[in-house]
Amino acid sequence: MQARVVLLPLLLAGAIGAAEARPWLEPDDLRARHSVQWLADRGCFNAPVSTWPLMWADLSPGLDAAATLPECRDSAAWRYLAFERDYQRNHTIQASVTLGGASDEPVFRGFSAAPREEAEASVRLEMSSGRLAMGLTGTWTNDPRDGDSGRVDGSYLAGTAGNWVLGAGAIDRWWGPGWRSSTILSDNARPAPGVWINRRASTPSGWRPASWLGPWNFTAFAGQLERERYVPRTKLIGMRFSFKPWRYMEVGLSRTVQWGGSGRPQGFSSFWEAMIGRDNGQRGPDGDPGNQLGGADVRFGFPVGSTVLGVYGQVTGEDEAGGLPSTYMGLAGIDLGTQLWQGEQRLFVEYTDTTAGAWSHERRPNVGYEHSIYRTGYRFNGRNIASTWESDAQVLSVGVSHFFSGGQEVSVGYDRAKLNRDGTQRPRPASAGIPMLDPIGRQDVDIYSLQYRQPLLRGRLTLSAYYTDKEIRSALDDYSRGTVMALWEFRFD
Repeated sequence: MQARVVLLPLLLAGAIGAAEARPWLEPDDLRARHSVQWLADRGCFNAPVSTWPLMWADLSPGLDAAATLPECRDSAAWRYLAFERDYQRNHTIQASVTLGGASDEPVFRGFSAAPREEAEASVRLEMSSGRLAMGLTGTWTNDPRDGDSGRVDGSYLAGTAGNWVLGAGAIDRWWGPGWRSSTILSDNARPAPGVWINRRASTPSGWRPASWLGPWNFTAFAGQLERERYVPRTKLIGMRFSFKPWRYMEVGLSRTVQWGGSGRPQGFSSFWEAMIGRDNGQRGPDGDPGNQLGGADVRFGFPVGSTVLGVYGQVTGEDEAGGLPSTYMGLAGIDLGTQLWQGEQRLFVEYTDTTAGAWSHERRPNVGYEHSIYRTGYRFNGRNIASTWESDAQVLSVGVSHFFSGGQEVSVGYDRAKLNRDGTQRPRPASAGIPMLDPIGRQDVDIYSLQYRQPLLRGRLTLSAYYTDKEIRSALDDYSRGTVMALWEFRFD
């Protein structure tokens, strides 16, 4: 799969014409996330914004419409997104180099740019025509835990058919309203290579019975996980439907399925049973066709004077009951966007509990993100595909960001985390694969984080660090209290 992703952009490079070089906004830019949410909560444009990456075809008309409204056009949020949109539009062939390093492999990740390894270097080439976009990214890393020194993460080939985008590659995703994490899909783990389809623009349905949904979006993907796991080459399937029945309300419905893999049934009947949810012991202890997660999220965001206020929640069920998800994990939070001191600010307070059943008073430790057949669990290359906190965690997070008018930004954060609250070391066979970032025993830890970002030499420099009041103990290693990181992206004009 990865070889095909690399070759296709090279074979089709002669078809490049004029369009945005990158057709979407990626989930690695905190300022972009703040800007999109600020404009959406302000009512400056009306589109679902909790399913990343976000298509420029969806955002760009909203930016153009907002340009006619002074309270939108005069915001730093509008100017930043318009700049990024115009950069993509004016550079149909783009090349960039990214260099990153960290004092240790970062244990915790959120919605922001950060290196994944102690040392990494990437080269990226992107091109587009009216209906075709492609990107090729090659990354070298030094002595990574998963053994993949050479990577093509971030590579893709995508084309449009009407209002639909079909693609193949390995791209980061983030589903849900959380700022610190997601309970179903985030960029905590590396992206799995696969194929996908999504709506290009979230225009409302013209069918009267569905018109109440307002603008809506749908995306679905099918990827393949690594060979070095308990069930090698397990397939990962995901679907998400998001819509805005009210200008200041967004709803998302998500589902993911681990299915197939070496030694497992992979025929149509097995796939169909996984899709209809017949995988909770109906076919015996070893007959389940897959491992599923499903749930919903909602966000209310609206203007309050010159500020914007958001309230949000997300629940994800580990099991099924009566055809619906059950034994929920979840998160809830509140955020505030302001315009002070010639800049913009974002404050959020978020609470997460990843113990199965925690949000329905049926706590079931050692169940979340685990499965009796897929014993590597809901992980890819040793990292949780959803929550950076792993399962059985209870975390209170506070974050504050200030975005300067000159392009700089600074963010500080605090997390009060109770990791692996049950204190049980999860038994894993040697064949479970790549060593996991899975806390050993209960660990109550305070985490303090700092990030600074600024434009530098036609690119962006990101400096970040976090400090924990005690070492983080995992099955692989004990991680030191302090981790410092740097990431620099240089764009060739």
